[in-house]
Amino acid sequence: MGLFRNGSKLINYLITARNISGTKPFQEVSIPVPWGVIRGKWWGPTDRRPILTLHGWQDNCGSFDRLIPLLPSHIGFLTIDFPGHGYSSRLPSGQYYDQTVYLLTVKYIEKYFQWTKMSLMGHSLGGITSYSYTMLFCEKIDFVACIDGVKPLVFRKMIPHMAKSLDRFVRNNEFAFDGTEPPSYTLEEMKRKVQAPNNNSVDLERTVYIMQRNIAPSKIHEGQYYFTRDPRLKVNPLFGFSQPELVENAQKVTCPLFISKCKDASYYEDKQNFYETLDVLKRSSADCDFHYINGSHHVHLNSPEELALLLSKFLEKYYVVDTQGGLKEEMIVREKETNSILL
Repeated sequence: MGLFRNGSKLINYLITARNISGTKPFQEVSIPVPWGVIRGKWWGPTDRRPILTLHGWQDNCGSFDRLIPLLPSHIGFLTIDFPGHGYSSRLPSGQYYDQTVYLLTVKYIEKYFQWTKMSLMGHSLGGITSYSYTMLFCEKIDFVACIDGVKPLVFRKMIPHMAKSLDRFVRNNEFAFDGTEPPSYTLEEMKRKVQAPNNNSVDLERTVYIMQRNIAPSKIHEGQYYFTRDPRLKVNPLFGFSQPELVENAQKVTCPLFISKCKDASYYEDKQNFYETLDVLKRSSADCDFHYINGSHHVHLNSPEELALLLSKFLEKYYVVDTQGGLKEEMIVREKETNSILL
């Protein structure tokens, strides 16, 4: 079975995440898109439209495995792997990962289900994507929930930033398709690599939830593993919005909006940009429910209890059962197929 076929050590290491995830049943699913498939987990009721749930940069849908079981059980959640992450297909050679790709992923999922309305939730990059999609199509959105990531980031010195990104993309694109195996590490080394970004944002014992869909056994070095996510993901975006544009268009976000900001996390841009946009949202949104949360950037994975309590109150207030756009039989990935897509 894919990731578990290379010995009992990896089985024992990863089984904890599967057991904990199983406290609230989910089904592994696959959704067709023009470049391949989007994989994910469908949690809870399958006879109604779920909340489309989007993860952060270089994470995967496993990062929600500890939060979702704490949220209301009558609400369905479709947590997906973005392109190039987890079990989802990579983009074709030469294609750049940027915000457009993530917005298109949401659009293709909307089209697949023929949803006339949507509910969105996301962390970090997923929160930015959820908010950006809402900014573009607010009339289609019931509500949006953003966990330590809301407005698109505004980069300083964009021109040298773009030049460096283009050079790095060409190198990483060649590496992604030259057939060589990526660098491999022991499990302990991989845990530390997953933990390190964003000032050691992920607790060491929680790294398993991200690793579960992101690694494969090395065919060259016995007992070592490599990351299966697309190396082109490491390249920064080429384009973005200006702060005046974002402030102006925040006025279009009129639906209920949940925003949580982790106290121990960075703002990843000028702090003022965030609060300038937030001030507009507090006036434009039907309910801008803003909270500071104790914890790091990955608080939804490390210690989700406080967040789950606040988020549950918001969801109970605004979630409406929509029986159109539920789970399709054709989406279900049978157990024998799980963990095999990238191996």
